[in-house]
This record gives sequence, structure tokens and C-alpha cells, in this order.
Amino acid sequence: MRKGAVFFAALLGLALGGVASFYTPLAEAQTGTVIVQQGIAFKPAKATVKAGGQITFRNEDPFGHNVYSPSKGGIFDIGLQAPESETAVAFREPGEYIIQCRIHPKMKATVTVTP
Repeated sequence: MRKGAVFFAALLGLALGGVASFYTPLAEAQTGTVIVQQGIAFKPAKATVKAGGQITFRNEDPFGHNVYSPSKGGIFDIGLQAPESETAVAFREPGEYIIQCRIHPKMKATVTVTP
């Protein structure tokens, strides 16, 4: 994801309700777990990562998505994610986090963060 897009996503996230310290946008995706947005769904719908690890959200649909988590202790919002872009999110605290799209409410995934 380009630096300008990360900045825009951070601003949009603040406008949509704030970004907690739990969420750390990373300018460039690194190796690790990837959750793809494709066919108006998160694939895979369940992922596990160790605390401090990251998940890269990659939009492979021809339209935008908004990836966020309303889960207590892990609220984040990466804002509008354009087609063919990706954003990595670091998950710092153990727990289970529901991932959703504000544009497509039926899109849901679960990220389990282990100690």
C-alpha cells in the first residue's frame, strides 16, 4: 500500500470512530498471515496469529471494502481499502477479534490471537 493511502486510511479511521493503540498500520505488508477480501467475503474466515503478529488484509475484489474490528480491547478501522491494495495490522493483545466490513455487513471473519 502506498504511504499516502496509509495516511488516508488512518485519517478515515479516526473519522469513523478512532483508532486504538491496538491497531498499528504498516506501510508495506510483510510475510505472514493473509486474509483476502474476495467475492464479498473474507478468506479464510478464521485465522490465528501470536500476540505481536500481524495479518495482512488484501482486497482482491473490483470494489472497495472497509476492514474494522469492533471487538472490545481490539478496536481498529483501516478505512476504505481500494481494490488491489493491502494493509497489515499488528495484533498485540491475546483474544478473539471479530473482523467486519462497514460497506458489506455480511462480511465477517474471526482472528484469534494467542499468547
